Amino acid sequence: MSTHPNSNIKLFDDLDLSDLLNRVTLVGFDNTPKPPSDVDRFRFAPDAIAMGSLQGRLFTQVFGGGCAKGSDGRRNTSFIAFDFRREQLVFKVTTMLDSRSVPRVLHPIDAELSFNDIAQRGIHITKRAHPSAMGNPNLLEVTVTVGCRRPPRFCVPLDQSRRRATVMDFMISGAHEREAGSISTIPEGHCAYPTFCDTYRWIFRMDRQQYAKITACVQKIRALALDDPEMDLMSPSGENARWSVRILGDYEFQELYTPPDLSRLPFSTRTLLEGLIGYGVLRPVDTPNMIETLRKASPATPFQNRILEALFSQDRIRDVKALIPKLAAFLRRRPPSNQTHLVLIRTVLVTPMRVLVGPPQYESSNSVTRKYSDKLDGIIRVQFSDEDDRLYVYGSLKNADNENPAVGLMARVRRALQHGLNVGGETFYPVASSSSQQRDHSMWFINTRMIDGLSLRNWMGTVHETVVAKHAARMGLPFSTSRIVNMKINVGGQLADVKRNGRIFTDGVGLAGRNVLHESALALGEKKGIDSYPSVIQFRLGGAKGVLADWPKLVSKDDILLRPSNIKFTSDLADLNVIRVAKYQVAFLNRQFINIMCANGVPQELIISIFKDAVADINGFRDRVRDGKMTKADENLGRMCDNFPFMRLVRSGFNTNPLILDIAAILECKALQDLKWRARVKLPGGVFLIGIADETGTLREGEVFCQYQENDGTPPKIVTDEVLICRAPALHPGDVRRVSAVDAPELRHLKNVIVFSIQGERDLPEFLSAPSIDRLLIMFCRLGGGDLDGDDYTLIWDQRFVRSLSMYAPMEYEAPDPIREREVTQRHLNENFVQYILNDVLGQVDNCHLALSDRYTPFDGRCLELSEIHSLIFCSVDFAKTGQAATLHLHLRPDEWPDFMDKGGSVVSYTSHNILGKIFRLVQADPHFRPSDLERMSYPSDPRITRYPLNDGLLERLKVLKACYERDVQYDMRRYRVFEPEIPAGIAIRNKKRRRVRDENVNEPLREAFSFGVENVRDAAANILRDFTFEKTTLTPMQTIARHCYALTFEERFVRQWEQQHRQGHWGVEVLDDDDEEMLRPKPLMSFAFCFCQELIQIVSESDSEV
Repeated sequence: MSTHPNSNIKLFDDLDLSDLLNRVTLVGFDNTPKPPSDVDRFRFAPDAIAMGSLQGRLFTQVFGGGCAKGSDGRRNTSFIAFDFRREQLVFKVTTMLDSRSVPRVLHPIDAELSFNDIAQRGIHITKRAHPSAMGNPNLLEVTVTVGCRRPPRFCVPLDQSRRRATVMDFMISGAHEREAGSISTIPEGHCAYPTFCDTYRWIFRMDRQQYAKITACVQKIRALALDDPEMDLMSPSGENARWSVRILGDYEFQELYTPPDLSRLPFSTRTLLEGLIGYGVLRPVDTPNMIETLRKASPATPFQNRILEALFSQDRIRDVKALIPKLAAFLRRRPPSNQTHLVLIRTVLVTPMRVLVGPPQYESSNSVTRKYSDKLDGIIRVQFSDEDDRLYVYGSLKNADNENPAVGLMARVRRALQHGLNVGGETFYPVASSSSQQRDHSMWFINTRMIDGLSLRNWMGTVHETVVAKHAARMGLPFSTSRIVNMKINVGGQLADVKRNGRIFTDGVGLAGRNVLHESALALGEKKGIDSYPSVIQFRLGGAKGVLADWPKLVSKDDILLRPSNIKFTSDLADLNVIRVAKYQVAFLNRQFINIMCANGVPQELIISIFKDAVADINGFRDRVRDGKMTKADENLGRMCDNFPFMRLVRSGFNTNPLILDIAAILECKALQDLKWRARVKLPGGVFLIGIADETGTLREGEVFCQYQENDGTPPKIVTDEVLICRAPALHPGDVRRVSAVDAPELRHLKNVIVFSIQGERDLPEFLSAPSIDRLLIMFCRLGGGDLDGDDYTLIWDQRFVRSLSMYAPMEYEAPDPIREREVTQRHLNENFVQYILNDVLGQVDNCHLALSDRYTPFDGRCLELSEIHSLIFCSVDFAKTGQAATLHLHLRPDEWPDFMDKGGSVVSYTSHNILGKIFRLVQADPHFRPSDLERMSYPSDPRITRYPLNDGLLERLKVLKACYERDVQYDMRRYRVFEPEIPAGIAIRNKKRRRVRDENVNEPLREAFSFGVENVRDAAANILRDFTFEKTTLTPMQTIARHCYALTFEERFVRQWEQQHRQGHWGVEVLDDDDEEMLRPKPLMSFAFCFCQELIQIVSESDSEV
């Protein structure tokens, strides 16, 4: 120890300060040594990096250079790391290139590539003796090549932090994103890198010890595929495989990737080509060949477009001139589909790096698409998203936008809204986005050269609303998905709203005659049974929306009566549009309800008992279906598959069929996933129904009326007891209320609804939810980009819950004044859309509340504050109506997360011992689904069907239908990220890769896709019947079709023949080389035969009766 010469400070120059610091305990800090992160453990320093494309054995390099190593050997300037915790590849590289000639985003390279974004079997690792080894067997040259489905997430420096890069950051000029003009679909110059460079390569010099570490990474990657077949990322090519390398110069790059001249093509054809180029299916250099080959195939534009639409199911096109003639010959044998109740809509996805134009897709119409049915080329739906995810808003994104709004992700959104999108040579500008479309970060754009924006707005109606966000929601109403009711409707005089103490007890509830309700049900396809005569419908009529209830004594059978609260703006549109009808739905508990109820006194043992029973009922469902030993609970589970006759097929003896077993496995997997990850469990002692007001004034304050009927085979039941009632989301302890359910003769005509009293000081629905301008209409459901609004309530009469629950006062609030403008312009609407995305923190609020309430209780101050944020007091729920944003402060974010939330990644997780953690672990493993393999199952077939003879000529004609159907199925599988059996089941199981949309929001599009495919196949089969002469048989013509389709789908000889024909390029399929064959060729599909479910059941029933 010594003393400083100019002070009394003593210096410890003889002590090891690092050792001293290691032995010091800091108060309030965790001194436990932290294990090294995956990025530190599995990090490798490359000598060189290259970007380009891989086709067969040829790697075409677009960009590349040597890597700077840095002076610190432990933490190199350049590295690639496998982060298994977050399931991503991290690479940070400083190249030794002249920074003046390199885009900012590539100097340095700072990027992350999710494992989900790596192509199947897209990781190739090869080794050889290093050229400088000089006989040293320990020195290796290792090459890691990674093929991508989507671009990595690039970042660029931002003062002391960094921000997400956009495609404009690939410009050497450094132009600002926001002021760069309209966004084009095909990028140019260096901006084309993210679209066309789908392969990354790193070259390493390493010893065998380091290579052993990279081999360990390979084993960890292979292990991922054991649980998830889509995570089969390692290439089957060995470590000694070799590729040729072609390095492009600037001239060659321009020659290959300069956007082609498409100006002379029709709009419909041009957009399809732009889409294929944007998705990386077609290279720009191949476009002239494509156009020439299309013209040779057919001079007709519609047929050329059918060829191009079919190409969206390809990963990439290798040989245009070989593929197109085969595809054209195949499509000539395929009848074009025509669906009168659907319209073809183009969707455009704007991501940080790309603009992706999809082929026109059939979806339900809305008022605008029906009005402009002859100008649908002038309407597109645009969604802003990440490359394969929603645009999630974190503090870094908001900070980056505040610091410089002219660059970055939100600048790209502003650019599209201000300057428009150039699609097919036409510029499209934003027009409207409803509340639910905003939640999806979507907006409708129009081509103002085809559809005059002012005329469109005048036709929709006059919106005088000066609250910007509410004005935007009103403008979006005519774009909501609906079915038009084909009857003449008389809109009678206005009903007065019931108001008291500043509350509206009848908010959004109108009246309708029984003919109106019945015709509305028919428009939705409800042609028989109790659902064809509903008590309530959700509707939209011009500028009015809400629900219409059945009150035969108050309204004539063909009339509608509206209230001021129904009318959002004035409009001359007189068509009634129906969205849905009131139906019976059983109650389900979820994590929020369970959390609140247990905090309010409901015994944990009760919840655990219910979950144990549910797990026991579900486990083994597939095996019991196979063995023909289904229980009553199994039959209830089987009825979840209501779009496909699963139970009828099982009862008819198809219980061992591979597709039926796969659907059974999906039902089991989905039910267990719901239990584990959502705590979603059926509660027979409750219902989940739409709410309306008591028009008669019969019910007293604190009373409700509920009469439910499950189906036509069960009698209606009236609930009379003390009950609990709640509405999701439930965050505050006072969000669950106890009320009295009573019988009221005046209300017995109402079924499958909950009727609320209009008496008292405050309406009950307001106790159950954050306040809203449209209180009974704030739950929004999404279907293919459309809107579905209406509010449902959970009513529980199970006295085990009712008696044990303690009541707490509901949250008090005072609504803030919304933001108003003197006159709302498109500029206001555009910025409101941007601000909505920036303040879209509702999901984060829910997650933070769930985590903190598990760690503490829902009564914790932070949880109560989050409940307030969730309510109108801070307007997070109703931002779309008020424009007021929520702020999620740092102190409200958990430091660690419970295991049942499955946060993964780099967050700190703990094992929850509260109720949600206990029931989470009742389902032991994460349920997964693996589709059956016909070959491994030895091609099982049903002798009751195969005993009938086959006609070779008919088989050949039906092969065309099979190829058409399966091409569409494969496109839907890629589009929705599902396995084939999920499509007929209409049930999407949990998939972490499906991140732009919730799993349950995929169900309805899957059902529509299957119904659409079946209808097409059956219509085409009917055409075959008209000119085909059948041999004498006991089967009807359509049963004969079914028998032949069954053979093509399941019988070994025909399945193997089908696969062989695929390999030879039949049915418009491209011939693949040996390297791509195993990876890209799809497995045999199994749902085609079940386009004829009814006929298959008839065939086996006749066979059984003969026995």
